[in-house]
Amino acid sequence: IIIIFGTLIVTAVSYSCIIVTVLHIPSSTGRRKAFSTCSAHLIVVMIFYSTCIYRYIRRAQRGGQDSDKVLSFFFSVVTQTLNPYVYSLRNNGVK
Repeated sequence: IIIIFGTLIVTAVSYSCIIVTVLHIPSSTGRRKAFSTCSAHLIVVMIFYSTCIYRYIRRAQRGGQDSDKVLSFFFSVVTQTLNPYVYSLRNNGVK
């Protein structure tokens, strides 16, 4: 739990600094581009941390194996599958 919340705090502080920096960009086009890039990254980060936190914080349930399988799928497959798409969104060769 300490590792999950520790990295979550570092990530949240980093994204807060990024948002403050982006808000200081004078042109609205530049802000829009920066926010569109950050939003894609933030979605993957939110999926990753929400599945981690839900899995390790929730109480033990009876018959929870089905939900554990879904969480494991999101944690290990969905976030890993989305990463190449997110990091190549701004690549001209991919477009």
